[in-house]
Amino acid sequence: MYLLNGGDLVARTLAQEGVDHFIGIVGGQVLPLFDAVGRQPGLRLVVPRNEAAGAMMADGYARASGRPAVIISTVGAGIIYSAAGTAGAWADHVPIFSISPQVQTWKMYPAQESLQGCYQAEMMAGVTRWHCIAYSWKRIPRLVQRALREAMSGEKGPVHMDVPVDVFYETHLVTERRLRRLIPPPGSSRFMGHFRPASRDLREAVDILEASSSPLLVAGLGVLRESAWEAVSALAERHSLPVALTPAALSAITGEDPSYAGILGHPSLAGLREVAGGADTVLFLGATLSEQETVMEMVDLSRARVIQTSPQPELLGALGRCDAAMAGDVVSIAESLVAEAGDFPGERRDWREKARQLYLRDVQALKEEAAGNACGRAVSSLGDVLDAGDYLILDGPDSTYWGALLCPARKAATRIRSWGLGGQGYGLPLALGVKLARPGERVVALCDTEALMHHIQELDTARREDIRVLVCVVGERYRWLEVAEGFGLHGEEASTPAELMVALERAEKSGKAAVVDLTGFEPGNR
Repeated sequence: MYLLNGGDLVARTLAQEGVDHFIGIVGGQVLPLFDAVGRQPGLRLVVPRNEAAGAMMADGYARASGRPAVIISTVGAGIIYSAAGTAGAWADHVPIFSISPQVQTWKMYPAQESLQGCYQAEMMAGVTRWHCIAYSWKRIPRLVQRALREAMSGEKGPVHMDVPVDVFYETHLVTERRLRRLIPPPGSSRFMGHFRPASRDLREAVDILEASSSPLLVAGLGVLRESAWEAVSALAERHSLPVALTPAALSAITGEDPSYAGILGHPSLAGLREVAGGADTVLFLGATLSEQETVMEMVDLSRARVIQTSPQPELLGALGRCDAAMAGDVVSIAESLVAEAGDFPGERRDWREKARQLYLRDVQALKEEAAGNACGRAVSSLGDVLDAGDYLILDGPDSTYWGALLCPARKAATRIRSWGLGGQGYGLPLALGVKLARPGERVVALCDTEALMHHIQELDTARREDIRVLVCVVGERYRWLEVAEGFGLHGEEASTPAELMVALERAEKSGKAAVVDLTGFEPGNR
């Protein structure tokens, strides 16, 4: 027999589905869930300094692990704060699980002017893929599983669940048999297999690709969400396709891949603009509608044919121009296109090589430009010393401009930015979440000074929770050594490449999270 309240049902169901990281700040109405997380073996609770940063930590964890993390916010003010972080996950289609208490069921709708009460489900509807209210204790497990299905299906995204305080605290004595009926087996509530494209749709796409002399494969966030980089690389090799990444998908394939042609929209890649403008076919793979819309502005649609793909059939053709379309997951579509590939003329291989050489030319020019720029030189020096398995989160205009190209990924999915809302300030919280998911890897947040200031208080979270991230700061000068000392962290500063190597080594050996001040770099300082 088990004595279970609403919080126990939430924690048990999530744990059974493989969700094991909970991030949140306690409030009286959500105590049952906090207590249940503590009672459930294998679950970790991380307490941030505010809920917005907590949602960003959940975002980083999900990007690095492929599994949702939970952001717990208390009623009213807590969930309002967390919405800012959840919105970033929504814009980039990252699956996180948001949950909060609500006032008592009999006070909720219409509102009875309760302390902290507000129409929070409606508010979260604008920044989540799906939301619900658990009015019944016994329905909690099914709603949790439905929320996970919505978060992890199709183009994925955050979900939110409200649990009224009386439902959270409601307690029942449950037999083993009833518990099995309450919480169905893991995986039984959602499809977890591959979604393959229809044969006719596949044939239409192959015919267009085979007739193309200058095709371009555009890889987006879905490649990262589905860990599909190997399938994309194999497709590019088999069809002799240059691969351009959307601005959101910085490491959907590695910078060393012979098909890699750069990041669309980067101001320094004039060669890629030439390639995009000269493409006679554009194949979108794993790109969201917002990514596709951004890229279409760079393509000459008067000559280029467009092949769209999506795990959600209803989104195909939503942007108007679509010469062929395939519904399916990224891996299945890529593998199907490889299986159907024929022989291609040598000009296709020449086209891919041209795109690659233009990319290498532009990166070399950017390196030369960086040598005469303080921030550029600092970032370029960091890129030279990062290891292949290091994760790098870019936050701020300078960090992103230089870091996207001068710190290229040698391992897929290791370069991260929050793109969809175009904001900044997420670098440190995202890095904390990535480190929770990848504790054995070095995780570096490269932040502009003004970007780091947004959530600087999370340096305290790094200390309290012993999350050993490395924060490198560029841009406007500030007393970052004193900041690190004030938060109880290790601090370093470097103004030359040689000093940077020593600083990173000492930071690693400190056994703490560390802040490395790179704002003192000078152009040409050796």
